[in-house]
Amino acid sequence: MGRIFYIVLAAVSLQFGCSSSDSDIVPSSVSEYGLTEKPYTSLQQVWVPNEPSPEVRAKMDDGTFTVYQHQQYVGNGLGARLENGLPWVEHVELAPSFTSQGTQRSSLAYILVIADPQIIDEESPIRMDGYAKVYRPGGQLTPQVFEAHIRTARRISDKSSRPFDFTIIAGDLTDTSQKNELDWMITALNGGVIDPDSGVDDDPVPGPGNDYNDPFIAVGIDSPWYAALGNHDVLHVGGFGLIDSELREAAQGDHLFTDSNFSKIWGGYVAGNTADHRVIFDPAVITPSDPDRLPLNEAELLKTLHDAGGAPAGHGLSLEDVAAHRGYYSVYPVAGKPIKMIVLDSTDAAGNSLGSMDQIQFAWLHEELISAADRHELVIVVSHHRLRDFAKKSEVSAASIRNLLVSSNNVILHLTGHGHRDRKTLQTVNGEDGFWELMTTSTIDFPMQSRILELVDEHNGYLSIYVTNVGHNSAAATLASKARQLAAGKLAFGTTFFDGDTVTFWAREVQAQNLLLRVALPVDVSRNLATISDWPKTIESVHTLSHF
Repeated sequence: MGRIFYIVLAAVSLQFGCSSSDSDIVPSSVSEYGLTEKPYTSLQQVWVPNEPSPEVRAKMDDGTFTVYQHQQYVGNGLGARLENGLPWVEHVELAPSFTSQGTQRSSLAYILVIADPQIIDEESPIRMDGYAKVYRPGGQLTPQVFEAHIRTARRISDKSSRPFDFTIIAGDLTDTSQKNELDWMITALNGGVIDPDSGVDDDPVPGPGNDYNDPFIAVGIDSPWYAALGNHDVLHVGGFGLIDSELREAAQGDHLFTDSNFSKIWGGYVAGNTADHRVIFDPAVITPSDPDRLPLNEAELLKTLHDAGGAPAGHGLSLEDVAAHRGYYSVYPVAGKPIKMIVLDSTDAAGNSLGSMDQIQFAWLHEELISAADRHELVIVVSHHRLRDFAKKSEVSAASIRNLLVSSNNVILHLTGHGHRDRKTLQTVNGEDGFWELMTTSTIDFPMQSRILELVDEHNGYLSIYVTNVGHNSAAATLASKARQLAAGKLAFGTTFFDGDTVTFWAREVQAQNLLLRVALPVDVSRNLATISDWPKTIESVHTLSHF
């Protein structure tokens, strides 16, 4: 089951804000992962993927250089480089008469948005790393990468005049739907020590803090956090089968799972005792078993999130939601303020990786929107899937959901993940009324970014939405920094989302990274916001993020 560590969270909490326990002890062998000396967002500098040379591309095409030969990435010029940052790009489609910012401005919400962490237990016998499109050469470093994102965001929050009001993770919390993967993600959010090892105690590179199976300290985000469910949370590797008793038994065993059609072809996992994180494709080779590799069913998943600890209690889910297997909810994430967040469950437990919604959830959504309209509230909608990523067989069509959201003029944003890219879509039926749909790239794949959003009331009938992308500020020698280079190299080979043309990829990426979206506020919502006098006056995007 890996090493058992006793942590002095009383000491750690003084420095990092983690929870404390009198019986816990911090071992000296547990490391922290360092950040760059100075914080930065993509306003200041951004990592850009390297395009392979024609000679290297020829070797990739003829199979003499494969995605599994990650030791050769650097020598073949694959990876990423730092370039100048990207400015905010203004959009006024939903505010065509916008002319200038107000003189008295209020910050309504300061939000961290993360999508698709897809934390991986690389030693799991139900992994499918034999499929080159889904294999990630840095997959064994996803716990370190996610912690690097949280640590980066925490530093930015600490340097701001106030912490983030809340954090939202837009689905795919885990890659293989396993209990240990979810536990590692939750610990990264709440703070503590993460031991990303499973099976036996592996230390492929002797010494602390220098390989993918070494434990490390997580600082925690120190803000309320919420999560949407994604297809990787409810399906085998996101869409290669259901989480049934056969899969659950196999995951806790010690032999490569070969009992499904997909696993017979693409099964493979990383040997945890190999310094070069070698992929094993041979069913005769065992991986040490671990009961914590249990893939969670829906009830267990919701119960784990409800009981996760940290703030807020339940993370939006009630015990009634858990009992009813209901993964959607609504909350008021900024205490005492008329901002409503509606979190949808767009997963399809029948086995489809695309989005889905039934009539029961659609009726609930309608009632939530009516209530928000009656109370003159701003509405943010969150789901894992974009509307265009809904399945044609969904009981409720994407068009029906879009029309309902557009008809509710206080809906301003739909935040999503799933596509592992940054995208913006204006959802409208008449070109004037509507909302912005923002897909956030994943933290598992390049460019490994999250977003900071800030909603600003201009006090002149308009809302400004600052969207700032942030890559993890990992120091050069850290494992998370290595993972970024590996992810950029993998990008050149192509993924399930992308064909390998890094130039075209990046040209589209920069169009939806740093944004300044102007939105006309409904009159009743604007008046309601004006009744509150204690909105923060410091615009963090302008005074903090742009000044690093």
